[in-house]
Amino acid sequence: MKLTVRDRFAWTPAHSPARSPAAVLVAVALTIAAAGAFTIRPASAAQASAAQASAAQVTAAPYSCAPNGPAGSQMIYGTFGDASVIGWTGNSQAVVACLGGSFFVTSGNGPGSGSTAAVTGTTYGYGVYNDSKTTWRNSGGYLPALVTTFHRAGARISITNFGDKVTIGGHSYVAIYSRVRVVNPTARPLSINPEASPGLIRLDSAPTSVPPHAAVNHDFVVASDRFGGRYPWPSKKALVRAGGFNQHFAHMRDYWDHQLAGIAQIVSLPDPSLVDAYRTGFIYTQIIRAGNELKTGANGYDKEFSHDVIGILANLFTQGYTTDAHQLLDRARYVIGTQTQYDDGVWTYPWPWAIYLLKTGDLSFVKANFATQGPAGKTEPSIEDTAHLIAKDRTGPGGIMEKTNDIDANGYWTIDNYEALTGLAAYRWLAQQVGNTAQARWAAAEYASLLRATNRTLNATISAGHLHYLPCSMTEPNTDNRCANAEDANWAAPFLFGRWAWDGYLFGAPRSGPGISLIDATYDYGFARLAGKLPPGTFGGYPTQYYSTAYNAGYGEWGLASTHHRDQGILSYEFMIANGQSGPYSWWESQQLPNPGSPWTGTHPENGQGSSPHAWGMANANMVLLDSLVAQRANGSLIVGRGVPDAWVRSGKVIKLANVPTTDGRRTGLTIRTIGATVTLTLTGRQPAGRLLFQLPAFVDNIARASAGTVNEKSGTVTLAPAVRTVTVQLRHREAAN
Repeated sequence: MKLTVRDRFAWTPAHSPARSPAAVLVAVALTIAAAGAFTIRPASAAQASAAQASAAQVTAAPYSCAPNGPAGSQMIYGTFGDASVIGWTGNSQAVVACLGGSFFVTSGNGPGSGSTAAVTGTTYGYGVYNDSKTTWRNSGGYLPALVTTFHRAGARISITNFGDKVTIGGHSYVAIYSRVRVVNPTARPLSINPEASPGLIRLDSAPTSVPPHAAVNHDFVVASDRFGGRYPWPSKKALVRAGGFNQHFAHMRDYWDHQLAGIAQIVSLPDPSLVDAYRTGFIYTQIIRAGNELKTGANGYDKEFSHDVIGILANLFTQGYTTDAHQLLDRARYVIGTQTQYDDGVWTYPWPWAIYLLKTGDLSFVKANFATQGPAGKTEPSIEDTAHLIAKDRTGPGGIMEKTNDIDANGYWTIDNYEALTGLAAYRWLAQQVGNTAQARWAAAEYASLLRATNRTLNATISAGHLHYLPCSMTEPNTDNRCANAEDANWAAPFLFGRWAWDGYLFGAPRSGPGISLIDATYDYGFARLAGKLPPGTFGGYPTQYYSTAYNAGYGEWGLASTHHRDQGILSYEFMIANGQSGPYSWWESQQLPNPGSPWTGTHPENGQGSSPHAWGMANANMVLLDSLVAQRANGSLIVGRGVPDAWVRSGKVIKLANVPTTDGRRTGLTIRTIGATVTLTLTGRQPAGRLLFQLPAFVDNIARASAGTVNEKSGTVTLAPAVRTVTVQLRHREAAN
């Protein structure tokens, strides 16, 4: 969370399309060639001829997609508060895309980069868009090709925008390709001009007249990024020679499908929208990053924050993404050593290292960085440095963590103590793996001391205030700080940002106290306060937009350690998809109530703050989704199905995953299939390093028998030996149909 008074504001966009003319992007020469980029075919004569033609005369400005908030705004919105992103892995500045088929190419400081200078750039789009009822989606359900579809003058029109990497003369660029497709379902000719912005380069010479029952495509391109280079921009002719829309779309699709094949694949779920959201979140994260900088957003937060980087890295490693892992970890070391806005990022620095080692077995790299600082010395701390900083920062009353601004207000926050405990637990495990027994003993003792102090302080606060919930402050009831507002989602901050109850458990952390015993009671308390104020499924938001947040699914993480809220992460992710999208599978960090006047079909927030898409929010959502389905413990145990909703355990429902990283480079797959009152788990790939714990919530007090393993009906667990490949569980009572 970074919603501070300093750089955030409440803004309600006008409901009329306040559009401004687009400027022309100046371009210079290029030729294609390139490793990892699109390799062109020779341009056709028609393409070459089309390149010489100027764009059609614009008679209307495109849909607004620009820094259109108050003066000095560092956020880019569409007219109805909408925003998404297109581009390429590691581009220096991704492109913000908006509902009406428009997109904004930045030419100066990125929106939210921290600079006080105004955001500069050009809005490109098509005047043909008319604010009529609109669908806006990812092509194929998940690709970063955004498709806007609407009707005008009897025609069905779609505008598709995506980015592709091209390399010309040894220089790399991102080019944005657009297609305006006009379909005429009528029995008479229609004349539809796409009304392209100046600066968009034609790739064809399609007519504006569309015959009856026919379609016409108008294709365009413009360069948007140089991956941080200072070489000249490409010329119009060079971009046309680089090939047409179809060729680049195929290259873009194949590239992202190959990237997705390298991570844990959620093949199918009873709710297919979650599968697409998971894939899209990974892709957007890669587009938002700049080189090895894991930025929080291309829009609004165009920079790195310490705790964001830690959370994004943890999710990537959990998914099995280890490309550039060494460079990403080195960069994270720099970020947590130099960024002073938040304290908690440095305390959790050992955690992504532990996940990386668990998944890969890359012990040599961990040893090289365990006690050795980076080239810049103390500003690039070692793993050991960050763990010992926890002990130094225990300056709060009774030996708890210091006062911080980690939830954008000053206080002795509960999350800080649980984050520090998570960092110590991960550090202890790392010390054991590298063979440093002295540091392992130190970490265990420091952990035990901090846990005692945390429990002692919280118990005193709970007793004094007669509380029945886990407070967001170590020393105050929620009524005495920002959590007094029931709609401020920080009441649930420990349940995500604290990490400890679930992520600490995965690394063997001893757990006791109110952080475990009050999980269910705290969820019940928070949702009861929201009843009648907000719909079920949201935790609230942040000042001054209290509807929901990009962290909504992540707040369900501690539910995995609970008794009655184990499926909260998935249920809250479904709320985000159904109610919170400000772009296709894009969410503002904090969101306003829905806008019934938006032309975009479905329920969508009127506006938002922070960034959209928000990389840290998507990381938390996808990590809790994956852990709800399958999670790896450091002791080798593989936990399957712990957060699966009961509604998914009904006849005909199938859950299927593939290529899931477990330990030391192993990958596995699994299928959970329900037929009547039987649930069958089948494993593929490498067997787990330890026991398998099959733990659907629907199993609790509901297992009649299992074809293999041992049954604990009270906890709803079927424990299997590593070599077992399939088990069928007979339920006492099948889950009721919808």
